[in-house]
Amino acid sequence: MSEIVPDQKNWTFVLESVCPQCRYDVRAVTPADVIGQLPDGVERYVSALSRPQTRVRTNPARWSDQEYAAHVAQMLEIMNGRLDLMLQHDEPTFPNWDQAAAEGNYNALERDDVVTRLRDAATKYAQKLGSIDAASYSRRGLRSNGSAFTVESLNQYAWHDFVHHLWDLDSSAS
Repeated sequence: MSEIVPDQKNWTFVLESVCPQCRYDVRAVTPADVIGQLPDGVERYVSALSRPQTRVRTNPARWSDQEYAAHVAQMLEIMNGRLDLMLQHDEPTFPNWDQAAAEGNYNALERDDVVTRLRDAATKYAQKLGSIDAASYSRRGLRSNGSAFTVESLNQYAWHDFVHHLWDLDSSAS
């Protein structure tokens, strides 16, 4: 397996500008937008998991298709937990999460387990978003580095991660 240099970038910049890589702008994305677009996006990940060599890192700077899909499933699980913290507590600090694919051992998982985990995480995330009233969108939470999120901006941040990794998958397939 190739070694990927850990990304040290603070990706919260996508809450203030268009991502220079995937060109996606999340600043106007609403929970309803995510709920509506999530199922199609999940199926795009599932489709990528059917490619030949889905566990192969085809470029030294790129995860495998399976690593991207498993990471996104885990990210949605983490974001669900962070939304719970924000809705249940005043300005909670989120536990740290190291997003390294190697440490998650994502390529060791069975493809069907990744698909199930991704679909389950996406379903729960959509249900969570659908259960949040608009008056709670401004509730805040903090990362350990001090980055502050509202329920609304955390959703936008998570959605960028989801869409950005679809871009990673699409750009590697061409």
